Amino acid sequence: MRKRSMRLTFLSGGVTIGIYETGASVMVKITRIQRSYANCYLLEGEGGSVLVDTCNVKDGPAILRAVTGKNVKLILLTHCHFDHVSSAAYISKRLNVPIAMSEKDIHLIGHGTDSHLHADNAFGKIMVFFSQNVLKKSTYSSFTPEVLLTDGMDLLPWGVHAKVVALPGHTPGTVGVLTDGGDFVVGDAMFDMFRPTGSRLYEDRENMKNSVAKIRRSGAKTIWVGHGSPIPNK
Repeated sequence: MRKRSMRLTFLSGGVTIGIYETGASVMVKITRIQRSYANCYLLEGEGGSVLVDTCNVKDGPAILRAVTGKNVKLILLTHCHFDHVSSAAYISKRLNVPIAMSEKDIHLIGHGTDSHLHADNAFGKIMVFFSQNVLKKSTYSSFTPEVLLTDGMDLLPWGVHAKVVALPGHTPGTVGVLTDGGDFVVGDAMFDMFRPTGSRLYEDRENMKNSVAKIRRSGAKTIWVGHGSPIPNK
């Protein structure tokens, strides 16, 4: 078995790069792009790159600068909340690449308040309150997904050795991306705000808990979340 090592480099402008190596060859390169209070990720493979999530409307230009020249072939949305999809149309148009998401979240495009969120603790309920308030005021950039994601879908056609994993609960169509190198980008299926937890707010609590268990037993070494720092999967 070849040795696997990890190196994290922190850059200015809210960008964190994680390079994962097996032996002397790079398997997967993950760039964590931090904008506002959310994360999006660039997954770079040998044959291309996939941008996972796009944060808020105001973040579009900065994200575009971070991924220009990186051979992005697909924009993949983990779920259809405003802080993950609002720059999708802007970036898609300028990179001329398709947008992908689960069919189960399409009804939320432009209708964020149709996501009826719940929580089971005080902090989560505060988040639900402020999230609903923002959803009422925010507008999504209109977009039509050209690729519909399904559980187990291979991302190799877009250049990355990874697969789509259904992680319902936060929204019905929440998905994650599990790379062959053992990294799991999970959107809001898990949080790391103060400490690692399942989603702080959700549409379906039981599905959310089942998705967290699915992530934990996936064999992934590192869990990359939509809000907060990466979580070691011990």
